[in-house]
Amino acid sequence: MVSRRRLAPVAALLALVSTAACGSGTTSTSGSPSGGGAPTASQPLAPFVGAFAGVALPAGIQSLQDVDCPSAIRCWAVGSTLGTGKAPSAAAVVTTTTGGATWTVQPVPPTVGYLTGIACPTTRSCTAVGQMGTDGAGPGAVLTTVNAGATWTLQVVPAGTSDVTAVACPSAGRCTALGNVAGRVTTLAPGAPGTPWVVGGALPATVASATGLSCLTVRRCWATVISPVDVGHATGAVATTTDGGATWTTQSVPPGTGALQGIDCTATDVSDPTGSTSASSAGTARVACAAVGTTATATGATRTGQGLVLTTTTGGVIWTQASVTAASAALLAVSCGAGPCVAVGSTVPTAPQAGLVLLTGSPGAGSSGWRKAAVAAVPLPLTGVSCRSLSSCVVVGESVSAHLTAG
Repeated sequence: MVSRRRLAPVAALLALVSTAACGSGTTSTSGSPSGGGAPTASQPLAPFVGAFAGVALPAGIQSLQDVDCPSAIRCWAVGSTLGTGKAPSAAAVVTTTTGGATWTVQPVPPTVGYLTGIACPTTRSCTAVGQMGTDGAGPGAVLTTVNAGATWTLQVVPAGTSDVTAVACPSAGRCTALGNVAGRVTTLAPGAPGTPWVVGGALPATVASATGLSCLTVRRCWATVISPVDVGHATGAVATTTDGGATWTTQSVPPGTGALQGIDCTATDVSDPTGSTSASSAGTARVACAAVGTTATATGATRTGQGLVLTTTTGGVIWTQASVTAASAALLAVSCGAGPCVAVGSTVPTAPQAGLVLLTGSPGAGSSGWRKAAVAAVPLPLTGVSCRSLSSCVVVGESVSAHLTAG
């Protein structure tokens, strides 16, 4: 059963930053990449401004799994440290106040084994999720900060929570997480201040794990999930809630969808900021989403297929498989916060450059296709991305961090 995007230990450690000059490309009024065609060397991520180059990460950081940037210069990323003969690997939180040019480590409780997800609705508040210990037995872990990470507080999770795999925090309202509680993927939410987190509704019994979560409001969320087919195979799906996680339903996705690993949804009509019409078809029609993964269905082999992008402009009433024009074994994360979406993952396993970045014009771009935007010169997969604007995009990976900045 796939319960999280935790990756195999690696020894290499490197990072990427932008070195490109500003103004080397233009942006159309629709937010789509101008000019169509293949990107040029001077503008590999058009309409984004910038290109990838190396920066240093703090010593001891082994792997980064997720990143969130509440502003163009402030980001947090989570993962694990590099274990040694004297100390096992442990959870890691790193932060930047320079848009990714420099990173520092923040102290977290030493009993947390690793972290796989983070959501930061403001530049002072974040919630990170993962698991205690390193043996995979749990319990699940939820960490929060309200002072920009000066202190991270371990929250009490409901009894029976073995892992917490995804979290999302809308700009207004409480956060929502998904974890495995007593063998079921279940909604978790903070209780009253100073009290344990509480259990919400369970996802359908066919769901074995949740890999990604996106919430527009405290009531309206979408999650990428994986359901087993037989002993050695599983397929991906999207689950959604319109009542804050009390109830979830799965949405129909195109045939051939394998493991889905990430999702990002954006409102296409700002006249309904509260999500009050979430139970109606009108409410879902105001939402565009992009979900990414792979065509591979073999359990534990999520990078052996072809990168997969699903898009919707109707909140998931209809999902369409987008055309992917770049070779990829898997796409592991997506961000549409800048308008155009950026998806990251890995190329085919035999490629000398495993880091992969793709770009599309909008989260709803279906049959028009997702084009190859850039391949990072790194030998390891990219696993998380957060884009705030056309000049601010941060990517992290299995020992990799990357960002774009204006020149």
